[in-house]
Amino acid sequence: MRVELRIGGATVPVELNGTAAARALAAWLPQTLPMSVSSVGCCGQLPFSLPCPATDVHSGWCNGDLNYKPEGDWLALFFDDEENSARYGGQVTLGRAAGPLEALRGLSGTHDVRIELCNQAVERWEQPW
Repeated sequence: MRVELRIGGATVPVELNGTAAARALAAWLPQTLPMSVSSVGCCGQLPFSLPCPATDVHSGWCNGDLNYKPEGDWLALFFDDEENSARYGGQVTLGRAAGPLEALRGLSGTHDVRIELCNQAVERWEQPW
């Protein structure tokens, strides 16, 4: 399932994986949330929790990953620093960017980020929670 994140004039398509957390996020869409841009990605706190078994939790990210951090309900789209990311634990990968990330590297500050399904007539996964 594909979603789009619209951040400060940039649109980034993300292909969600089939994890319980990714399916739950899709069920909550569309959403708009404030996300702050740092040197490694865009991060904001979800107003809800996503289910994630311990087996889905890991350290680090790859550039382009959309990750969820259950501790605090943080959602982040990472565009840099994967080589140093293993020091950050508690990550659950929800999907991967399916387009270029260069436009995000030029952003700064906080933006209202719109997250939507790319096709509103998509199949709904059965909710396991």
